[in-house]
Amino acid sequence: MQRIYRVSADGRPHPLAIRDAAAHLRAGCLALVPTETVYGVGVCVSAYASCEGEPSDESGYGRIFTLKRRERRQTVPWLVAGAEALDAFGVDVPDEAYRLAEAFWPGALTIVVRASDAVPAFMRAADGTVALRASASPVIRALVRACGSPLAVTSANTHGAPAPASFEEVEPRILAGSDIALDAGATVCRDASTIVSCAHGAPEILRHAALPDERVRAVLTPDSAPDKER
Repeated sequence: MQRIYRVSADGRPHPLAIRDAAAHLRAGCLALVPTETVYGVGVCVSAYASCEGEPSDESGYGRIFTLKRRERRQTVPWLVAGAEALDAFGVDVPDEAYRLAEAFWPGALTIVVRASDAVPAFMRAADGTVALRASASPVIRALVRACGSPLAVTSANTHGAPAPASFEEVEPRILAGSDIALDAGATVCRDASTIVSCAHGAPEILRHAALPDERVRAVLTPDSAPDKER
């Protein structure tokens, strides 16, 4: 039986909702969750980290792709606790990545880095990278703490369709395919996170989205001193 929890108007989830959702996630279930950008579907990384080979299509991880109607070669970004994740899950991380994390995390910026051995092979992109973001969503931050693990989360939409910026915009079949859901109404940003690759040479903006390009470029300029974006 699917469970749907509604988050209070101030965005703070009830501890019992987080405890239950985290228990489901640690068991490998698929959750529909609100970030500050868009709604996503995802799993607890630690529930799949020890898998030999790729998880089955029926698993929570496998259902991410079947629900989105997306090929598995397109990997899923990780939502992490903070900048320490760059060292835990990245290797040869450049200074620019740390500066971006300091300026914009928690927030609407995803940073792509070369993946360390702590990232399972099936969760790495074809070029050996992993995409990391520390979300500013109170729900996500509480879930990451309760799970003691990053969450592998991607937008809760059919591949190619608009990403939902409110619970009401989530496609009924994606909601029905999730084991547990948290309803926080409309998201704050109503746009996907900006993506910057710091994996191969000079940093490159791969997706122009929630964060203005000029703010990102300002951080990448050595003599700039931007205010932290929350």
